[in-house]
Amino acid sequence: MTVDREEASSLLQDVEGIESRVRQILIYAHISDFFFLWGAIFAVGFTANYVLRERADVLWWGLEALGLAATVIIALFHHRRAEEPRAAIPWRAAFSTIATIGFGTLWVHVAHLGWREQVTFWPTFLSFIVFLVGLWLGRTLALAAVAIFAIALAGYFFAGPYLHLWMAVAVGGSLFAAGFWLRR
Repeated sequence: MTVDREEASSLLQDVEGIESRVRQILIYAHISDFFFLWGAIFAVGFTANYVLRERADVLWWGLEALGLAATVIIALFHHRRAEEPRAAIPWRAAFSTIATIGFGTLWVHVAHLGWREQVTFWPTFLSFIVFLVGLWLGRTLALAAVAIFAIALAGYFFAGPYLHLWMAVAVGGSLFAAGFWLRR
């Protein structure tokens, strides 16, 4: 059996398409781990923030430290399982997380945001970053970020005094749902 040039080109394009899809599935599976982690942190943090409002600052610093450590551990886990591990990836994950939290914290203080604005700022800020990453890595990630952004913003306008609980359930739950969606 002989294959002419057009058939060979078509077969190679099919293989490239499959390779691209597999790479995207693996990236989504790795990213979903971070969605599960931060979904849990948001759910616990916002619930505890509603119940223990006077201890919120200490609580969030602890959760952010836990999130940073867990982010590095997840990145190291994925790094060690990679076929071509790159030495800088776990450190990039740590520095990216520190830079994101630092940048957000700076603007929360510079802008003198009230408690409702601060509660809404973090999920919308982080979902915006995820949206930008999704523009490069895939439409599903970008759509998940838009959904989380919209849910957080809806809470700002409609949740009233239950904003912390809204964010715990709606945003934390949305991050979990997005993690499962990315794994499909």
